[in-house]
Amino acid sequence: MVHTIAAFVAKPPAAAALSRALGDAPVFRLKHADFLVVPIGDDAFEAIEVAQGTSELTGDFWRLTANLAEVGRECSVHGPVAYVETDYFGGLGGQGAAAWIAGKPVLAPTIDEIGPINVALRAIGLAPAAGLDEFDTLGLGLVRGLDAIDERTPETLDAAP
Repeated sequence: MVHTIAAFVAKPPAAAALSRALGDAPVFRLKHADFLVVPIGDDAFEAIEVAQGTSELTGDFWRLTANLAEVGRECSVHGPVAYVETDYFGGLGGQGAAAWIAGKPVLAPTIDEIGPINVALRAIGLAPAAGLDEFDTLGLGLVRGLDAIDERTPETLDAAP
């Protein structure tokens, strides 16, 4: 089984700011009423590189660069922001996350086999539903890759300040 995603998670005002910063990347709702997902597919990743130049990957992350982390930090002035990524194949692999609130880090970029995403989502205010963890409350278990997110209907957001 494969699960490979890279995305920002935020409420609508911050999600709109993230979308703009990522070249008008689409924004999606999974299962949670309040939090949205802004996938970092190739187009969004390239938009950051064109706008800010290339930057080094952060630690062992496969998608989070210094520039993407800076976008997350900057957009967190519009509301809490988490960065989440997974890279599992056949039960092996790991996940990573980071989170910012009001321009300040609340979770430094962290990678482990399991857990960092739940910590980041909790840090930005996502409370787990009964019997679920934060990962499944948001609906990340419903999508195995960025293509599965992109197959959904994007949200229409008001412009962020």
